[in-house]
Amino acid sequence: MTQPEAEAILKRSGLAIIPMGSVEQHGPHLPCGTDYLASLVIGQKVAEKVDGLLLPFCPVGVTPFHMSFAGTLSLKPQTFIAVVEDICDSVIQHGAKRIVFLNWHEGNTSSMNLAAVSVQQRHPVRVLVVQACYIAYELFGKECGLTHGGELEVLPILAYEPSLVHLERATNPSPPERAKKIDSLRRGRAAYPFLKDIRELAPTGWYGDPKKATLEKGREFLEKVAQASADYIRTTFKELGENG
Repeated sequence: MTQPEAEAILKRSGLAIIPMGSVEQHGPHLPCGTDYLASLVIGQKVAEKVDGLLLPFCPVGVTPFHMSFAGTLSLKPQTFIAVVEDICDSVIQHGAKRIVFLNWHEGNTSSMNLAAVSVQQRHPVRVLVVQACYIAYELFGKECGLTHGGELEVLPILAYEPSLVHLERATNPSPPERAKKIDSLRRGRAAYPFLKDIRELAPTGWYGDPKKATLEKGREFLEKVAQASADYIRTTFKELGENG
């Protein structure tokens, strides 16, 4: 995108979208950048639907519990927050009035939320978090499950670039029973533990059944998740009385 094109979008809508993910292992069949690529491809489609400016952003997130596997990169929470704030400061200077954090990686949530609060307190803008990973689970969870490296994460990568997916290599999934049990504990609301290492729930680094994923389903997945994300954006800003 050229400078005049970016400026035109900000003048029309005042809406900027920041795709957030991580670089972490996703087994032998998916790229380490799966979480970022998922947020990027969904973000591209969402930006088209809501006339937002999709910003280039660091693919690395906060994911220390995957660091026992080579290929994973992680930022300290304070580093992630500082980078997010700097990007927001930049785009606000150029006219952004509303900013969407479109996220695929759960580990970013605490840092992302703190950055959102800080940006809103310092600037006359509104920040909205859209958890694309949870939206995907709402739409496809009963069929695909919320796993790590399973079908739900294969689908957005198929939609992004099918050559990055190697389902024939997905031969060493971790036992699902313990993985699902620990995952349910850490995703609790009343009480929840924190993982030191992903191997606590998935010794091979991933679990799930990715082999039902198809390119056709990936395209359907992308359209439905992007549409639902766009709907959340429109509805939330409308309810807040901030439609640009």
